[in-house]
Amino acid sequence: MAARQHSAPALRVGIYNRCSTEEEAQKNALVVQAEESREIAARKQWTIAAQYIESESGTSVKNRMEYQRLLEDMEKDLFDIVMIKSIDRLMRSAKDWYLFLSKLTEYHKQLYIYLDDKFYTPDDSLISGIKAILAEEFSRELSKKIKNSHGRRQEMHRQKKEAGLNITRPMFGWDKVGKDAYVINEKEAEAYRMAFDMARTGKGFYSIANYMYDQGVRGKSDNRISNVQWRKMIYSPRAHGTMVIHTREYDFDAKRFVSLPPAEWIYVDGALPAIVSKEYQEEVLTSIADRRVACKFQEYTRDMSKVGMYDLSGKLICSECRAVYYRTTFKSGEKRLAEWKCSTALKKGRKASSEAGCDNINLIEEEIHKLIEAACKAQYESLFGAQKNIIDEALAAVKKAISDDTSERELTKLRREHGKLERKKRILFDKLMNETIKDCEFRQYNEELDNEIKKLSDVIGSLEEKSSVYSDYEERLTAIKETLCSGGIVDQAKTKELVMKIDKIMVYPDCRIEIIFNKAKLLGLLKIYDSTIIDEVLDEQFFRVSAQYIHTNIFKEKRKDMNSQILDIFRKNPHTQAKELPQMLGVGYSYVNASIKELKEAGRLQYSRNGNTHTGTWQVLE
Repeated sequence: MAARQHSAPALRVGIYNRCSTEEEAQKNALVVQAEESREIAARKQWTIAAQYIESESGTSVKNRMEYQRLLEDMEKDLFDIVMIKSIDRLMRSAKDWYLFLSKLTEYHKQLYIYLDDKFYTPDDSLISGIKAILAEEFSRELSKKIKNSHGRRQEMHRQKKEAGLNITRPMFGWDKVGKDAYVINEKEAEAYRMAFDMARTGKGFYSIANYMYDQGVRGKSDNRISNVQWRKMIYSPRAHGTMVIHTREYDFDAKRFVSLPPAEWIYVDGALPAIVSKEYQEEVLTSIADRRVACKFQEYTRDMSKVGMYDLSGKLICSECRAVYYRTTFKSGEKRLAEWKCSTALKKGRKASSEAGCDNINLIEEEIHKLIEAACKAQYESLFGAQKNIIDEALAAVKKAISDDTSERELTKLRREHGKLERKKRILFDKLMNETIKDCEFRQYNEELDNEIKKLSDVIGSLEEKSSVYSDYEERLTAIKETLCSGGIVDQAKTKELVMKIDKIMVYPDCRIEIIFNKAKLLGLLKIYDSTIIDEVLDEQFFRVSAQYIHTNIFKEKRKDMNSQILDIFRKNPHTQAKELPQMLGVGYSYVNASIKELKEAGRLQYSRNGNTHTGTWQVLE
């Protein structure tokens, strides 16, 4: 019986395809290369284990994801052979080439170059290394040619000669109608010019973006044009027909693109038909710059571009129109108060003036923080109950930082040494009296002891002075502890921390506030103070806190405070005359008279005249 022959298993191949867009103008070059390599593998009866198609141009391997994946699969033993078209398709850096060969040898793989129809062997290392160096140098030369080409285009435009400027990316305001040929898209250009007009009259880029979106203006991909994009479009020289090229170039030593200084940029005038004149664009940009210089930071309270500047930014949501609240300020007496208002109401007014407006309530920032603190104290007792421990731990850490245990131990040691020297001096004197030692010996030993005692006394004095400073720190720490415990500073700090964990705060017209926390963030905070909290037993309602906002009128609050002060004055001295109150309270006569009238009508104050005289007493009715 004839022996059965076993055929060898087919070799596995990993195909790496890469096409340089700088060298091959054909759009389907990479597709053709990929198909070609698969056909060659099929003819050789190799099993295609993986194919890596790289569209990234350039010499650096760091950003070539498919090449990185090839190296990872090589380590996993996914294939036996790596197939490439040519060395320059794999890489154009001699260093990277030799690193690749090292990996190839380490994992016992073969390299097949199908353009040469041969396997790479160690004998080819010299010639292939030279090829890699030549490929790298070719890339350098290609980069120089591109730069020179940009320069020639600029010169030809300057001399009004024909020169192509191929812009691959679609541009809002223009349409490409042929090779290096562009025409103005009148519909888009109209919106472009309107944006310039709005910027000239003082509108910000957020306002421009919102207005244009409401008017149905969309980008080339039919998406919203952001405020950042509008800013770039208004600042870009492209608006008056000038293209800026060569703003960056490839650093072959660093293997990355680097931005070039403006002095090396190339400006191609007349590359596009102008949408606005250069003079008008400069006028608009000058007006923007003037506004930026004239404005102060404090005046930005109504600037809607400042979303995210404050801890409540983006969190307060109107339940009526689903718009966010914006922060504004107003003056109340001697101070300014922060107030949050529905952005729809700010943009379109109240419903009385516009159907598109909003009538939801306004919120005083100070009050909303107090409300969050009070509501969270009730729901998350473990967080706020740990206040004393936190203060004690914090002050203990401070005390440890400013105290000097080493100095204290050293001081004790030196005092003990000082005592020994004093005793030696007394013993020496006793020996002199008993005539055990001579006078000359006594003077010598006594002088030595005096010098040592003086040195020790100086060091001890310095350390004692340092110790007295620390005693002052102790007193100050005690005062700080009293302030922290009585002033609610820790609770305020915790409230600020809680605000950072909030996803949104729904605001309802009936003054109801619903605080919705981020589950993961809040749990992380609570577990710091209470390790017994278990995630699984908490329902969604645990992360929602409802509260009633007391919507007060600031003028009524001021009147209420004034009435309270007047009653206190009359309680202390019922004989105080009404005409003395304005000077005592720092307000006008009419304001005082209005308060007294209001208190009388409310039955809280009455005046008793002494007969027919002009004197009398004020009686406060509790």
